[in-house]
Amino acid sequence: GDFGGYYCPCHGSHYDASGRIRKGPAPLNLEVPQYVFKDENTVVIG
Repeated sequence: GDFGGYYCPCHGSHYDASGRIRKGPAPLNLEVPQYVFKDENTVVIG
C-alpha cells in the first residue's frame, strides 16, 4: 500500500508499516497481536 505499509482491498484503507491508519475509511489502527521471541530467529504470534 501507500506509505510503505499495508492496503485493505475490502474498504480501501492504507496503513503504514507499523499498522497505523494513514488513509481511511478505517477509524482505527491495526491491532498488534500478542507475540513472544522464542529464540534469535523465531517469533511466535498469537
